[in-house]
Amino acid sequence: MPTATDSATRVDDAYEWLLGEITGFRLRSGAPLSENRIAAQLGISRTPVREALQRLEKEGLVKRSDAARFTVSQLTATEVNDACDLLEVLDSYISRTAASKLSDEEATTLRKHVAAMFAAAAAGDRAAWSEADLSFHRLANRIAGNTLVADTVRETRRRIQRFWLRAASQGSRLEECSREYERLADAMIAKDYDAIEPAVCAHIEHMRQRMLDMIAAAAILLGDD
Repeated sequence: MPTATDSATRVDDAYEWLLGEITGFRLRSGAPLSENRIAAQLGISRTPVREALQRLEKEGLVKRSDAARFTVSQLTATEVNDACDLLEVLDSYISRTAASKLSDEEATTLRKHVAAMFAAAAAGDRAAWSEADLSFHRLANRIAGNTLVADTVRETRRRIQRFWLRAASQGSRLEECSREYERLADAMIAKDYDAIEPAVCAHIEHMRQRMLDMIAAAAILLGDD
């Protein structure tokens, strides 16, 4: 009889497979996602596939039609630009506000998260880098203390970052991103407010361009207009 651990593993496996297919642009925008077909392809039951699709729905990578069928909700260049424009404004606000309240202990923790990014980049560990990135933003959001802004940023970033992380999976790009975060952390800790917004915008602009390049390459590969 399958255990709870076995069931969770099957959900995770289905989730990772679907995530790879979507962020790798192997599934077109609007493509139907048949639970039966995916379950048969992965050799599992429909239940873990459905749970994986529900998780991806929360992240904005799939959507449900009026008929309760799942389809791929692919990124467009317009969505990338809109999301990055919003992140530049809100991340700058969060970083400035957090900097004004940052304690010595919190500054040390911020640097530890950046150090974890460098270590993950050196190891080529995209998952560990993503976790350190998430921890950095969680800390800044908590210190800034604006729940509405934090929630908006979190949802916006979650929608686009899955694609960006695939584009930035090479160690050299992850190392470059880590340096961008190091510059931001240095500015926040020094309370150098003039340097904070440029540091935020430089990182987001690099993210924007990498994702736009991905979308353009996928359009050529898939023959989209």
